[in-house]
Amino acid sequence: MESPGKFLKRERETRNISLEEISKFTKVKEHYLKAIEEDQYEFLPAMLYVKGFLTVYAKYLTLNPKDILLQYENYLKSLIPPETIGLPQQAPPKKKSARAWLFFSLISIVILFPIIRISYLSSHPVSPSPAIRQELRSPEIYPGQQNELLSHKTQRAGKITSICP
Repeated sequence: MESPGKFLKRERETRNISLEEISKFTKVKEHYLKAIEEDQYEFLPAMLYVKGFLTVYAKYLTLNPKDILLQYENYLKSLIPPETIGLPQQAPPKKKSARAWLFFSLISIVILFPIIRISYLSSHPVSPSPAIRQELRSPEIYPGQQNELLSHKTQRAGKITSICP
């Protein structure tokens, strides 16, 4: 199968047209046209641009651009090696992702932290500070409450003495 580049080169040479002349008319750089003629598609821009270059090149040579594009697509397909029928390839073993380890670690921390905290607090009871201990021992009595407490104590004392002979 003849490549589209070789076909276009042969057609251009039969018409005695230089690459420079085609480049000036089509506005396609001469080194791109030369790469097309030499089938060096790796030196050309994306496939979309190559198809555009082939279209204007074919039109300049008064050739059918659709035929050239079809020839180009068939040429590219011929470059791809056919698939060999053989043993099915085994899929590589799946690698354990870092996400799984991170998830496992976070769950472990969430579960273990409260357990460790509870066991620590049960083995080391928290005792109140000296100020709080003193406050618990002797409640503060306000002036209004003092008279009430004294009257209550005297009433209780009177009941106690009257019971005892």
